[in-house]
Amino acid sequence: MFDAAVRAVAAREESAAENPLAEARRDGQPLARVFGSAPGAYGAGIEDRLGDDTDRATLGAAYLDAASHAYGGAEGGPVPMPGGFAAQVARADLLVHPGDDPGRDLLEGAADLAFVGGFAAAAAAQGHAPDLVMLDLTDPQRPRARRLDAALARVVRSRAVNPRFIAGQMRHGPRGAAELAETVDRLVGFAALTGAVSSALLDLVHDAYLGDATVRDFLQRENPAAARAIAERLQSARRQGLWHPRRNDVDAVLAATA
Repeated sequence: MFDAAVRAVAAREESAAENPLAEARRDGQPLARVFGSAPGAYGAGIEDRLGDDTDRATLGAAYLDAASHAYGGAEGGPVPMPGGFAAQVARADLLVHPGDDPGRDLLEGAADLAFVGGFAAAAAAQGHAPDLVMLDLTDPQRPRARRLDAALARVVRSRAVNPRFIAGQMRHGPRGAAELAETVDRLVGFAALTGAVSSALLDLVHDAYLGDATVRDFLQRENPAAARAIAERLQSARRQGLWHPRRNDVDAVLAATA
């Protein structure tokens, strides 16, 4: 339906100022605006490479490669169109990423990081920095749009470092420790791919998970691998210049935990 709407607008005889799609049609440019993975594939193409310090440009290229097919037409079927999605990303001013599941947020699972982070990395590789806006649709009657940095800050402050959330995870033993490690992994991933994570947020997470002796002892006792993963991801943030801690003892704490 969206593809049909694009083509209907492009068919109108209007000036370029009024109707860029009509100008694109007259210039013989492709009108495809719906892109996705090849048939049988799923995801943004970078999920398996998140967290392994693959550089931003490489992840951006993989993200663009994954969206290699255009969808539309009467059958809605896929048509291979290498470079088609990249051309649209290069001229995009804004990404709107909707979310309607009240049971999860941006730091749970890899899907949001892969899509939003992949888009930001792909745009950056082309010298472009579109605005990244998260559209909260958990209450359909009251949609709320937030910039990515504000949305992430909201998740960190309301959930990730909330003492009640941390206490709840501690009651779940090793699985709860793994949940804390996943939160740190996703937050550092957003920092690396989008630049939308302030040092202050990473300070908060470090202080709540490793700076707090009770939580750190829990992590090392119940799930040493999770404790090491948290320390290593924060060390990665330090190496990449993504985090400039306010505390002087951070490196010693990370080294003792990793």
